[in-house]
Amino acid sequence: MYITESGEMLLGIQEAAKEIGVAPATIRNWEKNGIFTAKRAKNGYRIFNNDDMELLRSLLHYSKENRMSVNAANIVFSHDKTSIRRQDRPADGKTGLRPLNSAKWKHCRLARGLGLEDVAKAINISPSYLFKIENERPNVSLDILQRLADFYGENLLYYFDEVENERHLVKKGTGEKIDIGIDGVKISSLVSMNKFSIYMMLYNAAPNSGRNFEKSHHGEETVYVLSGKIHFKLNDTEYVLSAGDSFSFRSKDKHAWFNQEKREARILWVYTPSPPNNASESLDAAEQALRILGANADKCFLPHLI
Repeated sequence: MYITESGEMLLGIQEAAKEIGVAPATIRNWEKNGIFTAKRAKNGYRIFNNDDMELLRSLLHYSKENRMSVNAANIVFSHDKTSIRRQDRPADGKTGLRPLNSAKWKHCRLARGLGLEDVAKAINISPSYLFKIENERPNVSLDILQRLADFYGENLLYYFDEVENERHLVKKGTGEKIDIGIDGVKISSLVSMNKFSIYMMLYNAAPNSGRNFEKSHHGEETVYVLSGKIHFKLNDTEYVLSAGDSFSFRSKDKHAWFNQEKREARILWVYTPSPPNNASESLDAAEQALRILGANADKCFLPHLI
């Protein structure tokens, strides 16, 4: 095991292989066939962070459970070759992006009755580094923040700071830019209000981009495809969404999406960070999202209303 200067814990190949239940030779074989390129420590040994482990688990799923050959898995994962080598990107507000609110991280931990050591151990960072995240807004990577959000069962969007100046009207091209760590996807906020229960965003997803790993967290979401096409997976069911289609789901269900096409996809994404208190509120939230999206969708799928 290795510990970086930032306090992040990394696994060696023996530990990584044991974690996902394969032999180290299997991981070496995946790399030999060009499916990914592992990071290396100064001594030349392979090292794996939490995101790398997630990628390896997904590769195992495709190659074993889906009975894919190495060549087939290589094709599926070709878009992720750079993500396992991606350098950590700061989320400290110095890039012109909306900064994250440090106090929200601490609130989530205390609300769950957890200590710094408990959370730090669970996400493989040091307690002192977590303390800095909660109090000092350090130059922390989005990879670590996503890991922390996943641990608390929240969408990373929940942790973004309030806007400096509220505005009812967001003119075209003036929405705050948001980075949640998805390569090839540019996100603009279409809501510029504080303490607002609805996040509405415009996603511009380049070809071969998206979140191909299943996630789950609190809240509810509705997706409306403005142009292009995306492939969406909810639990064990896959859907193809074309322009004019909308798709609604509870965020606690495992979900993933990806733009496999050769053209950009533009998506209107509506998200409520907290689950409604009862069924009538769930219906109201879905109907409100559809009013926002408009009634011109050719197809609409609302699994929680069926």
